Amino acid sequence: MQVYRFLTSPIQVNTYLAYDESKKGFIVDPGGYEPRITEIVKEEGIILEYIILTHGHGDHIGGIAGFKEDFPSIKVVAYEEEKEILNDANLNAAKEIFGYDISLEADIYVTDGDHLSVGNMELELIHTPGHTKGGMCIVCGDYMFTGDTIFRESIGRTDFYSGNYGEIIHSIKNKIFTHPDTMVLLPGHMGETTISHEKRYNPFVQD
Repeated sequence: MQVYRFLTSPIQVNTYLAYDESKKGFIVDPGGYEPRITEIVKEEGIILEYIILTHGHGDHIGGIAGFKEDFPSIKVVAYEEEKEILNDANLNAAKEIFGYDISLEADIYVTDGDHLSVGNMELELIHTPGHTKGGMCIVCGDYMFTGDTIFRESIGRTDFYSGNYGEIIHSIKNKIFTHPDTMVLLPGHMGETTISHEKRYNPFVQD
């Protein structure tokens, strides 16, 4: 799997473009419209199948409309319990970030443990509530896209609507840390890390 990372939205969200040798691919968390993604897709002949959202906050959804224009057949995927936040501009805080409201409906709503096939890639979608009630992570091979659940030596905020500190710690310890220590974590902000590094150095999950 080839993964590109772009910083998007006014508050620097990690937006990822991933694809494999079959030239099938997906985007994770398009916080803002980034034309370089479209350029790479066209140059490499990639067929984009999905925009996958780790959660519905405005800084992670601001680029959806632009990419839908570029790729009309692309499907937006979100966790079923995130529908409320996606639908309600007052809850996803888009106006505070961009200056205008954003509300949207995903094309596909998933549940814990669902899978998506993209080319030769098998994606597992795992429910990791805490930052929001419908937050999820995306496991693909040796990588996990973690959104705002866990960062390098930190965790996502839990003081937004539907956030819960106890839930985010439970999600990290019981959903993320059950995967191999060598797994690379690709978060929604800051740089990549590994499960082994976070087990050792993340102060929020030390027993």
